[in-house]
Amino acid sequence: MSPAGPAVYSVAEFLDLAATRPADAPLCAVLGRPVAHSLSPVIHRGAADAAGAAVPGSFDYVRVEAGETWELRQLTASAPACVRGFSVTMPGKPVALALADEVTDRAAAVGSANTLIPLGGGRWRAENTDVAGVAACLDAVSGENPLRRAAVVGNGGTARPAVAALAAAGVGHVEVIARSDRALRLRDLVEGYGMTFAWTRLDDPALGEVCAGCDVLVSTVPAAAAAPVAPALARAAAVVDVIYDPYPTDLLAAARTAGRPAADGLLMLAGQGVEQFRLFTGATTSTSAMYSLLKGHLGLG
Repeated sequence: MSPAGPAVYSVAEFLDLAATRPADAPLCAVLGRPVAHSLSPVIHRGAADAAGAAVPGSFDYVRVEAGETWELRQLTASAPACVRGFSVTMPGKPVALALADEVTDRAAAVGSANTLIPLGGGRWRAENTDVAGVAACLDAVSGENPLRRAAVVGNGGTARPAVAALAAAGVGHVEVIARSDRALRLRDLVEGYGMTFAWTRLDDPALGEVCAGCDVLVSTVPAAAAAPVAPALARAAAVVDVIYDPYPTDLLAAARTAGRPAADGLLMLAGQGVEQFRLFTGATTSTSAMYSLLKGHLGLG
């Protein structure tokens, strides 16, 4: 890998870095705002090191502070041949979908993209590997128990792939939990996957009862938003919290205290990163390998 640079690059700094690299020195980045907390460099750099000769030793992966339409447009329009792809976190996921020249069926169905892959000639393909990340979490908490009723906390960019993963897992009903009737934004998506839809306010006094009737709850909101109602949310039979900063979240701690099967945002990150890494490099890794990299990085054993 190249020598360490800034913890977070600006758009201009990243393009300057890319301009110094030959075409056969792969460079990737995670785009977001804020992005300093992102652990994506841990899994991609670690997977590249483990892949050995399958990935050039000059491979690097960095963080770029970028989320506005003009920033993503500048990056995709100006990226030289060494740039092999971008991971996209909020608020850029809808932007990535809109800017792409090609969109996979999965990203189109979900309505957002967390991955941009160069096609050459300034063209880009949008994909959404977040669906695979949520699926890995669902596999971890469900065991032999069928998932029939689920709750999704939030209605933003990660809630949509959560709905897709729940549909693939055989869920028949989704309860969206949100602060307001913006939860209705997910109705067409839920029903489009053949599931029934209902919604509950985050401050509803009956929230705990609603969650207790769910086989799994997937929270996609910031840790601070879920914290005040964490005990109520943790009444679901199993809990997935896609947030990993801070770690552990209050919701994850409440679920573990209650003895619920729980999957964390680190597993979500690893699960979605496996496919991204293959798209960026052509090499393969595993969810368990990436999860171990993250736990080791955070000293979790």
